[in-house]
Amino acid sequence: MKKGFYTAGLIIVLAVSAFAFILAPAMVGRGNRDTLPPFGSYDGKKIKYEQGSDFADYVSKYADLFQRQGRQLDPQSNYYIFNYAFNAVVQKMAYTQAVAESGYAVPQSAVNRAMLPYFSDENGKYSQRKYRETSASEIERRQKEIREELTMRRYTDDVFGSSEQFAGMALYGLKSSENEIAFFENFGTEKRGFDMVSFSTDDYPDNEKEAYGRANAQKFIKYDMSIITCGEKSKAETVAKRLKNNEITFADAVNEYSTKNYSDANGKLTNSYRYEIERIIKNSDDVEKVVSLAKDATSAVIETNIGFSVFHADGSASDPDFTNEQTVKDVWSYLRSNEAGHIEDYYTDIAKNFAAEAASSGFEEAAKKIDAANTAIAPFPLNYGSVSFANSVDTSIQGLSGADTNKNFLQTAFSLKSNEISSPIVNGKNVLVLQYTNEVKDEPSENAASLAGQIASSDESSASSHLMASPKLKNDLFTVYFNYFMNASNN
Repeated sequence: MKKGFYTAGLIIVLAVSAFAFILAPAMVGRGNRDTLPPFGSYDGKKIKYEQGSDFADYVSKYADLFQRQGRQLDPQSNYYIFNYAFNAVVQKMAYTQAVAESGYAVPQSAVNRAMLPYFSDENGKYSQRKYRETSASEIERRQKEIREELTMRRYTDDVFGSSEQFAGMALYGLKSSENEIAFFENFGTEKRGFDMVSFSTDDYPDNEKEAYGRANAQKFIKYDMSIITCGEKSKAETVAKRLKNNEITFADAVNEYSTKNYSDANGKLTNSYRYEIERIIKNSDDVEKVVSLAKDATSAVIETNIGFSVFHADGSASDPDFTNEQTVKDVWSYLRSNEAGHIEDYYTDIAKNFAAEAASSGFEEAAKKIDAANTAIAPFPLNYGSVSFANSVDTSIQGLSGADTNKNFLQTAFSLKSNEISSPIVNGKNVLVLQYTNEVKDEPSENAASLAGQIASSDESSASSHLMASPKLKNDLFTVYFNYFMNASNN
């Protein structure tokens, strides 16, 4: 069982982190390292990079190991160095706090046992002479380190388990029932293979785009307008009043008052289709007040999503020309951003027709009739999220990207009977039809120790991800590193 936050592989990466402690003073320049701002905080406690801090200690502990690896250091790896060290500090703070709240304290007897190897002679026996020759400050330092390590181990052992046993049973960690052990031993042994036809929504035909545009022509009316946007309603009302009294031109008001949201530098409305105007106006009742403006007319103050605006009609509205290639492209852009379901419905209908034909004439023959590729998917187990200790669906296959985390895909695939054809399955930008073709049954895992280690590693990785997303954590690592290290190294 691994101790602490990192797996064996990450310890090597942390070793790289250690060298940053050596380089950091030079990267900061002539300034004192103590002047660096905190890299963040956990539960209100600051994480600082300074002599004697946990941050500094974590990277320095792995310095020797890094040097033995003989690995090259570059600007990108420097950032990862600090990132892993920062994560280690957060882990220590969180786990130590959790143990303290439990009321547990490391017994002095446990510290004494852990100290014995430091004072052993060449035969591995305790040496009173070595103990007497060690300074009191060094003994105190080592005891402090051991107490902290045992505190951390108390948390990781209790939560993730360890290899220690008593009477054949795991001494620490959650206990597993026989049924649970059997489940994991058999996990991933039952695999299913499929044939698949995939329909990509990126292939949506131009005539369908045009048909949608014509059926929803009002959305694509283009307006020739300028806009002034202010953060405060009172300021926008002042602008509207001055414009109405001809005290200022619209162009001058743009330069004097507008934040230029929704416009270019000259105040020209940048998103001028009706559906885009509808999107920026906060109250739907105000949309008609804007789009009905006559040429050269100016609106009253209209509340928009990020302020208060005054619109001016520079010219007349233009009806959409769906014979124009750019207009059709704009319809396509709208569909992808706002009506993905409409596109999916189109391909779902095609997929339903294909599935019906496949049930009648066979999967391969139906695919040939519509000139679609019939893709064979190698047998894979029901493995949501592609956990590391079992195989998973090959997501590199066209149409299957993200399928390992698509609940509907996996549920449908593993609910089919032999040779049954599925209903359409939406997977990202693809609509799929599957046929369950074959099954493979592997032998259960016989390496229980290896399996336990992989499960523990997965648990620790999940705990790490959860901890780094904690609302208690404030992470300023990127900002501080970029401002005080990257900039210094580029000067």
